[in-house]
Amino acid sequence: MSLRKFISTCVWMVVGGIVGWLINSATVGKYNVINATCSVINTAVENKLLPQDQVRALGQASQKPLLNTAAGDAFQLDEQQIQAASNNSNCSQFMVGMSSH
Repeated sequence: MSLRKFISTCVWMVVGGIVGWLINSATVGKYNVINATCSVINTAVENKLLPQDQVRALGQASQKPLLNTAAGDAFQLDEQQIQAASNNSNCSQFMVGMSSH
């Protein structure tokens, strides 16, 4: 392999790695955080460790420590999404709590 092809391959590998990391952090990483958190909250409610009517309050309490982090950003909803959130969904209510201003 010539030196030019080798350098070109290395440059494209670095560019591909950066693009892959950006895509993962913007999509897959966000949904992994949401999925894991919602699973824990649902399990806590099902096992009566957390009353369902306290899920939104947990989101509000979690908002400050997670402010300006990737985990906190994953749970931010806009006003239209807050209005459409299901009152029967633990995950939706946690996200509403995390998004309260």
